[in-house]
Amino acid sequence: MTPFDGMTGNEPALRMLSRALLSDDAAHAYLFHGPPGVGKETAARRFGAALVAGGEELAEDRALRGIHPDLTTVEPEGRFTTIGQVREVVRLATSRPFEGARRVFVLRANTFNVQAANALLKTLEEPEGEAVFLLLAVSLESVLPTIVSRAQSVRFNPVPREEVVSFLLGRGFGGEEARLAASLGRGSVGLSLRYAAEGELRELREAVLGAGFLFSANFEERARAVETLVARAEGVGAARERDHLAGFEEGPDRKAKDAAKRLGRAARDSAVAEALELLALLYRDAAVAAAGAGDLVANADRAGEIRARVEEHRGADWTGAARILREAGEGLQYNVPPEAILEVALSRTRRKILG
Repeated sequence: MTPFDGMTGNEPALRMLSRALLSDDAAHAYLFHGPPGVGKETAARRFGAALVAGGEELAEDRALRGIHPDLTTVEPEGRFTTIGQVREVVRLATSRPFEGARRVFVLRANTFNVQAANALLKTLEEPEGEAVFLLLAVSLESVLPTIVSRAQSVRFNPVPREEVVSFLLGRGFGGEEARLAASLGRGSVGLSLRYAAEGELRELREAVLGAGFLFSANFEERARAVETLVARAEGVGAARERDHLAGFEEGPDRKAKDAAKRLGRAARDSAVAEALELLALLYRDAAVAAAGAGDLVANADRAGEIRARVEEHRGADWTGAARILREAGEGLQYNVPPEAILEVALSRTRRKILG
């Protein structure tokens, strides 16, 4: 058995990490990079738990439950990991483990600003003691080259659709439900599971499908569609906040409530980004349907409606519309209000479709 038993996909990366554990030859820093939801965080949590436990089963279980003092996960304060957070990690990294074999720190490297990255560089160049850094990023390009060069790269790829379907079937979901969720998840096991299990995310998708084909609607109707999209994203954030608070049997303290609010805001922002991705996927489906490849449509339960729209708008630039939606997501990094991003994006895609 390995700490990664039960994980789906990315066998080469997991084998490499397993060998490092077996040989007790872990590097001082790893950079787990790949798209969201493909297993990076789960692998980092399990790898980190095994490192601090040093073979002790009870200690590994405590680490996996987030209550081992030598495994620290640093969540960004807002959109960025601050220099203050990194300096605290550096301070802790120079001390001996409290009780484990090592101290392990999990950080989101693509949220470092220049100052935060520079604060960590010296420690990565000249590691002290038993500290191991597990850095997470969506791509190598999203991390400063000076950080990339000082960590061992571990690539995580999208999981093949059929493997995701098998995973969902094993979780008890029906065949049609599993296939649709796997398509919507776009290679992410975690996202596919959410589409199969979370009502809030399915409601977000329904709002996206409602807004995506409002080409001939007037401004007020489009504005209402955007309001519905944002409300659904807020619903995803509220559910995440509730889930976090529900984990406290004796009632959450102020610190826990503040953490729940941060997690809720992050989930809301992620849901807005997902709405843009879903809109892009819808127009991508229209493009492949227009090309005669209807069997590749991801929104398989709406294939008939998509074909009808393609017939209605012959000559539409569906690929260009999808590209606009993917570019629109960049505005979220600069705190542009989601209503403004969605309204502008839908207006621009409307011109691509109607000409």
